[in-house]
Amino acid sequence: MSIWVDANGWPVPPEVLLACLVAEVVYFRGWERIVRNARAREAARARIPSFAGAAGVYQRSIWLWRGLFFSVALLALLVASSTPIDILSSRLLWVHMIQHLLLLGVIAPLLVASAPAIPLWLGLPGRVRKLFKRCVSVKIRRGLYRVVGWLRQPALSCVLLVVGTWIWHWPALYDLALTNAAIHDWCEHTTFLAVSILFWTQVIPSPPLRARAGYPGRIGCVGVAIVQNVVLAVLIGFAQTPLYAPYIHQATGAGVFAALQDQHLGAGIMWTFGDLPFGIAFAALVHRWLGSVMDDPETLAVGGRQSASTRI
Repeated sequence: MSIWVDANGWPVPPEVLLACLVAEVVYFRGWERIVRNARAREAARARIPSFAGAAGVYQRSIWLWRGLFFSVALLALLVASSTPIDILSSRLLWVHMIQHLLLLGVIAPLLVASAPAIPLWLGLPGRVRKLFKRCVSVKIRRGLYRVVGWLRQPALSCVLLVVGTWIWHWPALYDLALTNAAIHDWCEHTTFLAVSILFWTQVIPSPPLRARAGYPGRIGCVGVAIVQNVVLAVLIGFAQTPLYAPYIHQATGAGVFAALQDQHLGAGIMWTFGDLPFGIAFAALVHRWLGSVMDDPETLAVGGRQSASTRI
């Protein structure tokens, strides 16, 4: 069997390909409505001399970026689900680690940054939206909102990210996922994507969801994510024996790439590239926090009074 396609000749599982295609069509149907409304508001404000129309341009440019983020996220999902990555991930731990990092550090933050909830809802046909409202009662919807709100507590989001990441790197569950395609695709990877999306909603604005913590709390969440990733990578990388049994029995080239070397390389990728998205988020949050502090008139006034008292 070729490494580029599966037994049925598909380079990407057809269910994943179909899901991405449907999501793309629905998202951009709703996206087009949002951008069209922003343009209409911009044109209406342009007729009024007191309005410059900058708000409409700003909203339209934001949604242009969000549409790009959504497309790149789906492209990354197709790459992570592709047959070459899937086959090699069962043979080489470092490829499997790249697959995990795509889910945790690339696909999830890009999906959150694309603010998919509103476009996906508006992109659905009107009859589907009406049918959903009829079938799902107001009480059920309110219950779902409460559950999502409870899960989106900053501390709980961090805990779920740590637990979801660590539990699937426990050797027993990791080996089980490697030997069972259903568990690997629908349990392990779904867990990674769910807990990481939940986490990134604390960091990246994603209307209608709002960050539940201020800048210090969000910076703390990202710090926790960095620390747990480093600790897990160290535990895997400095292990003196291979931790995952299926990789021990895999033939790797001419036998020059031992299972332990494969494990160390995977841990190195996890340590370096795995921390990159969190590092970028940490730096951006610190920059915005310092900027908000400097722009706060009360903070500047207090700082000026303190400086004056010091000179006296």
